[in-house]
Formats: sequence, C-alpha cells, structure tokens
Amino acid sequence: MIRRGVFGLLLASCLSVAASQKVISIVGTADLQGLIEPTKQKIDLNGTGTKEEVMMGGIANLANVYAGLKQRNPNTIVVSVGDDLMNRFFHVYKGKAILSLISDAGYDLYALGNHEFDKGSKVLAGALEGQAFTTVCTDLDVSASALKGKCVPYEIRELDGVKVGFFSVMTADLPLVTSERDVKLSGDSVTVAKNMVAELKAKGADVIVLLSHIGYKEDVALAKQVRGIDLIFGGHSHEYVKVPGHIHETSIVNGGEKGTIVVKVDIPLDENNTVLSDAITMEEIPVIDSGKGDTKITAKITEYKKSFPAAVVLGSTEGAWDLRSGVIRKGESTVADLVNDLMRKKFGVEIVLNNSGAFRGSKIYPEGNITDEMLKEIDEFGNYAYTLKLKGKYFKEILERSAACYGEGGLMQPSGLRYRIKLPGNVQKIDGEKVVAAGSRVSDIEVLENGKWVAVDPEREYTVLSNSFIVNHNGDGYYWFSKYGTDPKNTYTTFYTIMAEFIETHKVLTPPAADGRLVIEQ
Repeated sequence: MIRRGVFGLLLASCLSVAASQKVISIVGTADLQGLIEPTKQKIDLNGTGTKEEVMMGGIANLANVYAGLKQRNPNTIVVSVGDDLMNRFFHVYKGKAILSLISDAGYDLYALGNHEFDKGSKVLAGALEGQAFTTVCTDLDVSASALKGKCVPYEIRELDGVKVGFFSVMTADLPLVTSERDVKLSGDSVTVAKNMVAELKAKGADVIVLLSHIGYKEDVALAKQVRGIDLIFGGHSHEYVKVPGHIHETSIVNGGEKGTIVVKVDIPLDENNTVLSDAITMEEIPVIDSGKGDTKITAKITEYKKSFPAAVVLGSTEGAWDLRSGVIRKGESTVADLVNDLMRKKFGVEIVLNNSGAFRGSKIYPEGNITDEMLKEIDEFGNYAYTLKLKGKYFKEILERSAACYGEGGLMQPSGLRYRIKLPGNVQKIDGEKVVAAGSRVSDIEVLENGKWVAVDPEREYTVLSNSFIVNHNGDGYYWFSKYGTDPKNTYTTFYTIMAEFIETHKVLTPPAADGRLVIEQ
C-alpha cells in the first residue's frame, strides 16, 4: 500500500529538510530488470485496500522524480543496487543503452547485481564506459577481468560539509547464478563490511551507506553482526518494506523492483554531523506514468527502439521444441528435461521437480532460431527457481500428486529422479495439507547418485529445486515443499534467464531425446 501521493511525499521532503539543520537523502531503485519503459502494475495508490491497474515506472518518469527530489534537497544521492541489465534492451544493445539511460536519468552511484554479468564482464565493462555515475564493486575481485579500472571499492561524497561513504556487497551466490568466471568474490559480506566501516571512518566519513545486493533477510543478518553502518539500501530480494528495519543504529530498506516505486531515505544530522539514527525516515514515491516523462530520455528511447528487430535472435536449436499442452502434460517433455537439467547442473542440486504448467508456449517451435520472444512465451509466468532440502519419505506422496494431475499442469517433470505412472490406478486425494486418499499410480521411484539410479532413501535429505509457484504458494496442491522443506532459498533466477545465459555462452540449445525419466503406462 502506498500511503501518500507523489506531491504529498515531496512536500514532506521539504518540511523534513527545513526542520533539521542537515538532511542527506538517499533515493533510488533496485532490480529494474531492463524495464526501461512503463509497465502495467496493480497497486493500492490511495490506501483503500483496493488495487487498480496503473502504468508505472519507466526511466523517463524516474528521471523526473529524481530531478524534483534533487531540486528540493540538493543533498540527495541517487543509487541503483543492481540487476538492471535484463530483457530486450540488454539483448540488443549489450547493456550500453540501459546504462546510458540510467546515467541520463540522474543516478549517481551504481552497485552491480548478479544479472549485470549475464553476458560476461567484457560486455559489462564496455557498457560502463563513459557513464556519468560511479560504479562501486567493493567485494568483487575484478583484477583479472575487463572490469579492472571500471569500478571503485568505495566512494565518499561530500554534501554540505557532510562526508557520506558508500560501499557495496554482492550475493554470495554469484558463482552459481552467473557463468562469469573472471570476476570473483573477494570475501564474505560480513568481513568485507566490517573492514569497510573501519576504513571509511578512518577517512572521515560522517555517514556510512551500504549498497547491498544480497537480499533483505541477509541484510538484516549482516546488520546484526556489523556495527557502524547508518543505512543499508538493499536489492536482490525484489521487495519493498513498509517501514525501515532497525538493527542497532542501522536502518535497512529495499529498493523493490521494476522501477515502479522510488525509495527515499532521509538521514538527519546534528550540528556536529552526527547521524540521528532514531530520526531516519523512509518514504515510497510511486512512479506513475503521466505521459510527460523527461523529453530527452523519451526521444533517446524512441531512437533505440528503431533498431529493434521483431524478435531478438539469441541463438539456435537443432531440433524442435514441443510445448503443446497435450504433450507436456501427459508424459515426459524433452523441453522440460532440457531446462530442468540446466537448473540441476547450475545450482548443484540433486533433484529438480517442476510442474508441467510452468512451461508455456502451447505449440511446436521449429528447428532454427531461438528468440527472446520464444523464451518469454515458454517462461510466461517468470517464476523464480527455489532450492530447499526435503526428505526422501515425501517423494512418493509428491509423485502421487503428480499422477493425480495427469493431463493437467500439475504433472511433475523431473531431473535427477525418475518414476513411473500406471493408469488408471487409485487417484490420490488431498484436503488442504493432508492426504485423505492415498494413490497407487506411482512406482519405480529412483534418484541419480554418482551416475547410477538407486532407490530413494526415506530418511535422507535431498537438495531439491522447484519454482516459486510450487514452493511459496502450494501450487497445484503441492504443500509438501512448504510444510516439510527446510532451508528454502530463492535464487532470483527464472527459466528465461537460465536458458538465455546458456545460449549466450553456447549459442545452440537443443532438447535432448527422451530418456525415460517419466514413463506413463495405460
């Protein structure tokens, strides 16, 4: 819920500056996902509890918001905490267009996210060339990459006699969620943060801001272990917080996603430039598309779009992709095999289980070009991949649920596991989070261990990957993942990004022949 309109928030900003000797404002976004133009969003604008569809975001509208905020309080720094290089503008212009527009919009500091590396550090370095903002990469060892000399370990900005120190941290999953190998993490985020706080204080920083791309829960955990950070402005977890988190003297916010809301944090200081941590406030400014975005940026976007092809060719396939519902929901899908195997290898899990309904398209894509539109159609829902641990004793019930969904989107497509469904058989029935009638359709459940198929160990915890629809929402009735799974972890990676990343490196992505991991007997 957005509690105030844009004008009310800007008025509040004016009053807060007038009421204090000095106020430093940190404003910005996280996880734009390459959405340079406005998108349709459902949002409660007036606090009535009713959401309405509104066109929001867009870099031209963000530019107007930032210009207004800087005019009202010159002591304002605009930040991005990464994952902005995605989607069509990225595929066509390799990051140069998006970062150029971000630079034009008034961003001052840029902390890299994992998706900035989706096309490698060489492409990223080229895209950063000539931009007006400063790129911060505190915990990244870029010495062996094209990024050497393109980013700084920290930045100190002086505003109205106040020294504001900035540093950044990257998700520890960087080696898992990207194929980048020339850039490495230089240390764990807690150790890096402790060292940077000490260094920035030694250099006279009055305010210390962490630009974080590790996720909100991890930000909270870090703040509990590191003292001396005044503000953590976070990203990666794609969420907005209703009120800032407070751990010791540290305030914690998250920049959300898609550029639909600008997060603004006011940091007041006394006459000695001491941060008044208890008085730090946060405001959310909805970025409504008025049709009157920054004219220069709008014109630049129009020029970029003139070079857009009907669809961006990412690579090719040497075989057809059959996504017809009657095929993928009634047996083993070679496309699901392909994607699930990519996920299992990428995230190092033992088993992947994704419902057939997660794979869209509903047609045959012929041999030839793979385009961005094709991958978007296949990954229509954009669900995130989740990893968790789950004991083997639950697999039989899960797969009986799959068998009960034969012919529907709930049929489970596996990797690292194989099973057999015999129809008709007794159909499993569930009531909420309880099995009320056991099924008898499933047999021959085996898992792959060291290249061999072996029986499932009921008491062993297996590392499993599924999608957010299943893990977070008990989608298609699969309650076992949320009820019995442990250590759930969002990879913030979609089917689309996994396929696109592989194609970027290998150019060709072809479904394999069926291998019998799912057998249907009738």
